[in-house]
Amino acid sequence: MTRKKITPHQDRLIALLEITRQLTAETELDKLLGLIVSRTTQLLDADRTTLYLLDQEAGELRSKIAEGSMTIRLPVGQGLAGYVAQTGQTINISDVQHDPRHASYFEQLTGYLVTTMLTTPMRDRAGNIIGVIQVLNKRVGAFTAEDEELLTALASSAAIALENARLHTQVQRMLDSLIATLAVMIDARDKEMAGHSQRLTDYAVAIARRLGLSPDRIELIRVAGLLHDVGKIGVPEAILTKTSELAPEEKLVIRDHARLTREILSKVHFSDNLREVPNVAAHHHERLDGSGYPDGLRGEEIPLESRILAVVDVFDALTSHRYYREPVSDQEALAELERDAGVLFDGEVIRVLKELIAEGEIQHD
Repeated sequence: MTRKKITPHQDRLIALLEITRQLTAETELDKLLGLIVSRTTQLLDADRTTLYLLDQEAGELRSKIAEGSMTIRLPVGQGLAGYVAQTGQTINISDVQHDPRHASYFEQLTGYLVTTMLTTPMRDRAGNIIGVIQVLNKRVGAFTAEDEELLTALASSAAIALENARLHTQVQRMLDSLIATLAVMIDARDKEMAGHSQRLTDYAVAIARRLGLSPDRIELIRVAGLLHDVGKIGVPEAILTKTSELAPEEKLVIRDHARLTREILSKVHFSDNLREVPNVAAHHHERLDGSGYPDGLRGEEIPLESRILAVVDVFDALTSHRYYREPVSDQEALAELERDAGVLFDGEVIRVLKELIAEGEIQHD
C-alpha cells in the first residue's frame, strides 16, 4: 500500500503546529517577539514582518520587532496597522501603494517599498486586541486566502504565548524583588553585614560566568547567593552582633544557620531550574576535607555552586569590617584562601577569583 504524499497545504499546517510549539515553549519576552517575527516571515514566504504591540494608555502601536526597519510609533487608526488595531479586521492588500490608508511616510524614511501586505490583529484570551502582525511583500505573487488563515491562526497562538511571557516576566520581576528585599533584610539585622549578600552574589556570578557555567546554573548561584544567609533569621541578634569571641554554645547557634537556611528555603516552591537553591545555599559552609557544616560533605560531594559561594563568602568576610577585626586587603585575603586551596576550598575557584580581581572585573569597595 502506497503512502499518500503530503500536500503543500498539509506541509504548511505541520509547520504551523511546530511554530506554535516553539512559541509556547519560549517564556523570555524579547526572544519570543523575535521568534514570532522570524517564523511568520518564513511560514508566509514573505520578505519582512513587523510586530506591533498596542499601548492602550497612549492609544498607539509600537513596533517591538521590525525586520530591517526603524522603530515605528503609529496612532491607532492611522496607517494599515492602525486601521487593523482599530477595527479588528484582517486585511489583505495586493496593491499597497494605491491604498489610501497606507502610511507612506515611513517608506520615505526607510526607502523600503511595500507592494503586498497582510495584516491581522493579535487578541488575548479575553478577546482584547493587544497587537498587530504585519507581513510585507509576498515573495511570489500576492497573499492568498490560505495565507490569511495561517496568519490568523499564528496570531492567535502568538498572542497567547505573548500573554504567558508577560505574566512570566511579571512573576519573575516580583520574585526577584522579593529575593533582593529579603537579602537586604537579612543583612540589615547586622550593620556589619550590610551589602554582604549582594557583593557575594556579584562575585559568585562573575566566577560562574568565567567558568563557563550555563545560564540556568548562573541563575541558580545568583538566587542561592542572595539567600545563602536566610537562616540567620533564627539567630539571636545578641549573638550576631557580639563584639567579643563567641562561646562554644554560641558558635553552635551560628553554625545552625546553614541548616535553617535549607529548612526555610525548602518550603519555597522554586521553578525546576532553581530547585537546588536550598541545598546550594545551605552548603556554602562545607569544606573539601569534610570539616564544614551542616552535612560534613567532602570534595565533589559539595556542589560546584556551593564551592564558589564558600570561596567568595570568606573573601568578602576577610575584606569587610567586622566587630572583632579590621578588614584585610584583597591580596591578603587571596593569600589566606590560597593557603587552604585543595584542602578547604576549591583551588580552581580561587584561581578564577584571583584572575578576575587582577583584571579589575571584581572590585571590593
